Amino acid sequence: MIVCNRCGKENQDHYKFCLGCGAELTAAPKSGGDVAMMKTMMADTSGAIGGSRPLGPTPGPLGPSPGPLGPPPGLGASPVGPSPGPLGAPPPLGAPSLGAPPPLGAPLSPPPMGGPLGAGPAMPPGARPATAPPPMGPLPGPMTAPSLGVPPSAGPPAGPPPGVPAGYGPGPGFGAGAAAAPPIAAGPRRCPSCGSDVPPSFRFCGSCGFRMDEASGPASVPSRAQSPITEQSRPQPRSFITLIRPDGSEGGVHELRFGENQIGRNFGPLFENDGYLSPVHAELVVNTGGAVVRDLDSLNGVFVKMVDEEEVQPGQVLRIGQELLRFDLISPPEPMPDGTEVMGSPNPGYWGKITVIIGKDVDGSAFPLLGDNVTLGRERGEINFPDDGYVSGLHARLSMRDGRVFLADLGSSNGTFLKVNGERSLRNESFVLLGQQLFRLTMS
Repeated sequence: MIVCNRCGKENQDHYKFCLGCGAELTAAPKSGGDVAMMKTMMADTSGAIGGSRPLGPTPGPLGPSPGPLGPPPGLGASPVGPSPGPLGAPPPLGAPSLGAPPPLGAPLSPPPMGGPLGAGPAMPPGARPATAPPPMGPLPGPMTAPSLGVPPSAGPPAGPPPGVPAGYGPGPGFGAGAAAAPPIAAGPRRCPSCGSDVPPSFRFCGSCGFRMDEASGPASVPSRAQSPITEQSRPQPRSFITLIRPDGSEGGVHELRFGENQIGRNFGPLFENDGYLSPVHAELVVNTGGAVVRDLDSLNGVFVKMVDEEEVQPGQVLRIGQELLRFDLISPPEPMPDGTEVMGSPNPGYWGKITVIIGKDVDGSAFPLLGDNVTLGRERGEINFPDDGYVSGLHARLSMRDGRVFLADLGSSNGTFLKVNGERSLRNESFVLLGQQLFRLTMS
């Protein structure tokens, strides 16, 4: 445990900030006596917070009380009695709990000065100190805990030492006229900054130091016994997408809330300057199982970076470097309804083709696919794009196996992307290409 040097609150060893006052925590002092003294000075004798036991000896046996409790007569009339003993001495067997009134009519002796821990001279009978003892100096002997019915002549109790926030210890209103303690929430509160559970009586988060009383609408977190676990009560993931610049460095960050998130030029400064994005381009849905991306009929589509080899269907659009390509199957020509056969160049066994997409409904060059495997790259392979510096020397491969076509990335620098048809599930650290911007999805 780490004891706060400011307010004396005990904190866990891994906390960086005090749960009581928010001060930065330091290592515990080597002297055990100073820690005990400081914890004693910070104790709440009123029982409003923590219910710590006040410093002082336990009163004597409880006598019969013939009438209502009143102030004990004869305060200071009898000579000063002996010191009740060293600090922390156990009460006598059968003694009542702390705070019980003394026997009716018994003289009340003021505590002697200069006890086992004090260094000052003893005070004469009937005298009382003019000011409260200094909070950080040597403790001047045992102090009798205030109880109900103490006469006004005994003097008000000392206030909290400097640096201790209000409410941690008896103040000027301590006693019969003190205000009631504020109600304490039924369960722990969740820190809006880091998500840690914070006890309701603490003003600061022990993990990140966030001030809990500044959080808007702090609500207690229901326990498992109080309410059933539903989709809304489950821990919600904190997700965001990070812009990846062309040089590989990270740009801005766009926060994603739990549920649906729309992406486009109308949704934040991170997207408004990309002319290839539609005003409402795509939708990212974040849930407890992961994330899903949907294309909202955008003009230029949504592309997701491939991780493993995938099967592709006819009409699938893919992107390598700056090349936008479409895959199609080549079927054998069929005769016309009147029986006339269609003329074409000799077909050595082409089973598919890759077509370059130049614009909307505008196609460019087409490359036939022959053999079991066809590779694409900038310098090597059957299909080359020598003028595109974003295409690796050997970039991707199309394979025909058992009548099915598969696409695989061959460890290219910039990856191979598939256009989303409808929607596609995403995993943590997935890369999504929107317009001319590349984003990395992070889910925690």
